[in-house]
Amino acid sequence: MGQTTLSARRRILAVFAGGFCGTLARALLSMLVQSHLGSGWPYDILLINLTGAFLIAFFSMLADTTFLIGPTLRLFINVGFLGAYTTFSSLALGDMLQFQKGHWLPGLLYLALSILGGILAIQAGDLLGHTCAKRLRARYKGAPTDATGQDRHMDIQDDVLLSNVDEAGTQETHK
Repeated sequence: MGQTTLSARRRILAVFAGGFCGTLARALLSMLVQSHLGSGWPYDILLINLTGAFLIAFFSMLADTTFLIGPTLRLFINVGFLGAYTTFSSLALGDMLQFQKGHWLPGLLYLALSILGGILAIQAGDLLGHTCAKRLRARYKGAPTDATGQDRHMDIQDDVLLSNVDEAGTQETHK
């Protein structure tokens, strides 16, 4: 079997489904945070963006270093879900509203916490991803591999629904 790639339809559906779920998660978490802390300061968007930064680093590390996250799941989580869950435009709007109200110190604090917190969250997610990957590799030394000896992703749908290029270079589409 030759190189495998996901069909365009499969990639689009993974991103669409992830984006739908990420949008709902952001809206629900935002309402929950605002109901407890109010809407005078953008606590909700800060929490969403920091957890999103942590999760994107964590899942990227797992996808890059383990067999647990295949290409479809990676598109669903990183591009779809976390792309819709996190929001730079809301960060910018929250800051602009603080500055327009003359709340310079809270606005600058929000900006600094967002940027520095995001960097720290990425580092923490990356570190946790490395730790989990190391433990998984030690625990599953006989992880599934493909013909080249590379880790094979355990995303079952990818095995069934991939567009494959066979040895002769012709494309086969599994439905």
